[in-house]
Amino acid sequence: MFNNQPVTNQTINNAGRNFKAGERVYYILINEEGFKDDYIRVQIVKKEEKTNHWGYKVYRSNDYQIDTSLKYFKSYFVLDEPGYYFMQIFSFDDFDWPIIRNDFWIKN
Repeated sequence: MFNNQPVTNQTINNAGRNFKAGERVYYILINEEGFKDDYIRVQIVKKEEKTNHWGYKVYRSNDYQIDTSLKYFKSYFVLDEPGYYFMQIFSFDDFDWPIIRNDFWIKN
């Protein structure tokens, strides 16, 4: 889930998918089953409009150490390039299938 405010109990219902370039995009991953590993990989992929078939480019990829006693992970990112993106989050034991994937837009 994405939000333009830090994710708290009060803002968790204000999810959005459209953000302005240069603003913080807050996100939270809630995993009711808990996390198996101490690390996750958060990958942001941009859909490129200048290719014949809307190619994809890994825009950013970061590994995070997480607190496995919690059933959620939250953070934020800032993107300056307008476009269509999706975020996918992987467990370190399986980089073929994301735990979650969601898309969003960055606009001027």
